[in-house]
Amino acid sequence: MPDLLRRRAMLVAACAAVTPFPPAFAAGDDGAVPSLRTMITDPLLVRSLYRHAVSRDYSDNGAAGTNRSGYQWIEEQRQGAEWIVRGYAQSKPDWIALGWRELDWGLAQQQGDGGFASRDPFHSTSFFVEALARSCLIDPEGATRERIEGLARAAHWLMSGKAEEKGVPNNRPYTHRRYILTAAFGQAAAVTGEGHFVQRAERWAGEGLDLQRSDGTNPEKDGYDVGYQMVGVLMALRYLPVCRNAGLRLRLRDMIRCAAQPEIDRMGPDGSISLESSTRVGKEHARNGKLKDVPYGEIMQALVYGAHALPEPGWLRPAERIASLRGWQKT
Repeated sequence: MPDLLRRRAMLVAACAAVTPFPPAFAAGDDGAVPSLRTMITDPLLVRSLYRHAVSRDYSDNGAAGTNRSGYQWIEEQRQGAEWIVRGYAQSKPDWIALGWRELDWGLAQQQGDGGFASRDPFHSTSFFVEALARSCLIDPEGATRERIEGLARAAHWLMSGKAEEKGVPNNRPYTHRRYILTAAFGQAAAVTGEGHFVQRAERWAGEGLDLQRSDGTNPEKDGYDVGYQMVGVLMALRYLPVCRNAGLRLRLRDMIRCAAQPEIDRMGPDGSISLESSTRVGKEHARNGKLKDVPYGEIMQALVYGAHALPEPGWLRPAERIASLRGWQKT
């Protein structure tokens, strides 16, 4: 059996052995981290955020977001991974199928060198690689040879000098982008078995860790941002289950604890989070032209994943407040 097919069979077998979400918080600083499959079946997420559709902003052929009016950003197709997450958590095969349709639309844009000729190609591709690799881990039955091969080509392109020459300098003001790359390469390594991806993930994680300030800030444009602070935390938490470096896991757990606390401190009793002094959210515009707002979905997921991966079970309380604020709780 070809190597990629053997790797897929291993993923299917490993995921079949995953137990339901544990009632206790068993992870420890020196222990293994619950799998991503396990964390996304957390009861709070299942009965709130994950019971809702991701978006209606997609076409029947799988084009998502701004790509509906013509291909521009490969990152828009990462919406597919969110459908697969929710589809797995809610046992909805149609949502999983939609997710793969969106990711396949993205793979259809791949060029011979593994890149996607996207606007902001390095950063945009890192988003897509993370989403595709995560989807393969969550739904290994859908991790076909063609999808794994596309993932491997895209990750190799991200490592190329051509891609890094402009992409790395553009990423420098944004700490969270180190953790997108960490998660992208780490999860791609878990899917493909390629050791070079493991090394690159650890390199990006180390760079992100070195940027954290003593007050927990992971700087974005040289300051604290209430949105991207927790997007970076979420990406680090997606990487933790596939990180096999015990020392690095310890450092990442410490980073996550320090990074999440100032965010929790900014949260009001109703779950709302202040934009005061935020460096990007509330000031910049998203790809669709809308002003960037607090990404409550990403923040809630980070708190829930962290509750189990660190563990910090107390983080479920602020996560519940967010679910209530946003009206996601099942009535």
